Amino acid sequence: MMKNNKLFKYVQIGIYAALIIIAITVIRIPMPSAISNSFVHPGNALVILAVLLMGFKRGTAAALIGLFVFDTMNGYIHVVHFTLLENFLVLIVVSLVYSKVFNKEDRMGHIISLGIIGALTKIVLIFGKHIINQMILGASYSAAVAMAITAMPASLFTGWVTALLVPILYLPMKRIFQRYHTIGE
Repeated sequence: MMKNNKLFKYVQIGIYAALIIIAITVIRIPMPSAISNSFVHPGNALVILAVLLMGFKRGTAAALIGLFVFDTMNGYIHVVHFTLLENFLVLIVVSLVYSKVFNKEDRMGHIISLGIIGALTKIVLIFGKHIINQMILGASYSAAVAMAITAMPASLFTGWVTALLVPILYLPMKRIFQRYHTIGE
């Protein structure tokens, strides 16, 4: 029985990673940017939901595997390390707030807050990444900030989508997950 449960958890990680890959592949809207190949997608919401539904370890594994495979398959291998680091940091923040501030109580107000916190964390990290990248390329700080701003519309819109989708998808996905294991296990 224990062996089957362990196998099921690995299968669940793989299926959830595939869900992230498919969602980003099928549902993405390109956005103009002077410094990045930006697009709006539902992947960030699914990343946050992974940790809320499967717990930190398995949720993080599923999210990062899904993002890694998407980036690798779609020509973003040169930035996959940034994608994984950004999302890992988002998951740490969301997990800490969920466990330490909200005591893992999944009231709708908490889930809405976690969607917003995750989205804002991601936006700040992406903005900082763009500034650092531009300064590495030789731009002054003010020029780097100006260039980073041009890349932000997609991040802001994706953040809005994330904050909206996390609470909308949480309850239906929670019902599905509860059929097969304890939430956050």
